[in-house]
Order: sequence, then C-alpha cells, then structure tokens
Amino acid sequence: MRLRIATYNIHKGVMGLRKPALTIHALREQIHAMNADLVFLQEVQGRHDRHAGKFEHWPEGGQHEFLAQSPSAIDDLLGHASQQYFTAYGMNAVYSHGHHGNALLSRYEIEWMLNQDVSDHRLEQRGLLHCCVKTPAGPIHAMVAHFGLLYRSRVRQASKLIEHVGTHVPAGMPLVVAGDFNDWQRRLGPILQQGLKAEEVMPLDKKNRLARVGSFPSRFPVLGLDRVFARGFKVHEATVLHGSAWAKLSDHAPFVVDLECAWC
Repeated sequence: MRLRIATYNIHKGVMGLRKPALTIHALREQIHAMNADLVFLQEVQGRHDRHAGKFEHWPEGGQHEFLAQSPSAIDDLLGHASQQYFTAYGMNAVYSHGHHGNALLSRYEIEWMLNQDVSDHRLEQRGLLHCCVKTPAGPIHAMVAHFGLLYRSRVRQASKLIEHVGTHVPAGMPLVVAGDFNDWQRRLGPILQQGLKAEEVMPLDKKNRLARVGSFPSRFPVLGLDRVFARGFKVHEATVLHGSAWAKLSDHAPFVVDLECAWC
C-alpha cells in the first residue's frame, strides 16, 4: 500500500502584516492538488471572530472543516461543498476572540484522536494531535506536532512526544510523526529517531540525493523546520514544494512524502 503524506504550516490562512490577505481558499485548492492521503497541518484557525468580521469570504466553522471540503467553485456557489477528507482538530492556543491548533486531514476514517498539551511556558501554546487512522492495510498512528521557538523547550517537548508514543502506540505499530519542529539547527533528529524508533525522512532531489532546500521561509527556503519521522514504512520520494506561488500562501513550504507500508 502506498501512502502520500504532507506536512504544512498554513499560517492561519492569512498572509501579510500591513495589508493582510486571505489565503485559505487558495490553500484549499493547493492542498487538494497535492493528492495526499494524510495532511498534517499546523497553525489552523479553529475560530477567529475578528477575521470573520473583516474578511468577506472568511469560512464558516473551523479552517480544518473548510480545507476538508471540495475546492470546486460550483460547489461553493451552490453552498453544498462535498467533504473529501475526514478531519481532526487539536486546539492549542485559546484567546478571547478565537483559537488555533493542529489538524489532520485523512482520506481514511479516523478511529480516535487524542490532543496533548505540550506547552513549555505560558507565552507559547503547543500541542500534539494523535490520531489512529483506519487504512485498508490496517491502523496507522498519525501525530501532528508543533514545537516551540526555544531549544530547551523543544528538547522537553521531544521527550513528551517520545513518552506519549511509548504509552499510546504499541511497539511495532506503523507510525508517522510530522509537523513544524522549529528545529532549524537539526539537533532533535537523532533524539527523535532513537526515541521513536523511527526514520527521519529527508527531502531528496531528482537524482535521489539529499536536497539542500528547506521549508522555511517559503520565499527562500533554507531551514528544515518541517519534518517527517516514519516507522514501518519504505520511503519512495520526499519533496519540498517551493516557488513563488507557494510563497504567497504561507511563510512555510509544504513537505510531501510518498511512503509504502513495510508490513503489508
């Protein structure tokens, strides 16, 4: 069984400081064009009352629900867009006018989900969204991660992630952990590979060599903040989608990986 996964920090569907532009509609089109089976999303706006009042086409409901729907303009016009993905949302940051967090879009049924708070201090609310996905080849554990900006925070959050997997994921079960680790120095890779008993998937070029391109910032992606760790899979392809079109949608570029199950 082949499985295409993507991890993407969508910057809450809005870009720009002086003149903020709504990007969530274009994001939906591009996310569906990836044709991924599992999409690991960070900075997903569950609710934002101020943006809802400011932007004429702000989606009703959470962005994860909007992104799961068909991007067809006709469906939007008729007001009955069909759902293309199952979805789960884990609320991390809560404020008076709304909240945001991580989300998973899945082609397959999500059997259950857990959302663990891994915030290391009060200025950064971070979380782990853990979903058990029912695929034709059997259950897969999918975890969406978003780590903090401080190195010591990230180390403690990595420990919590490893502890969570040890408690909630049976040994040998297929596992994919993906998200924005903010690990620009790439110091967490060995810790997570050993603790999760997983392989870190690295972006490759057309000659199957390690690519130098990162995922942040999207206009000049040199830092590998967005990462994928997989257990029980063979890696076929791993690519960061970058360029001027992607740079307009978020400050991160999406990382897309093609996997094949090693157990089926």
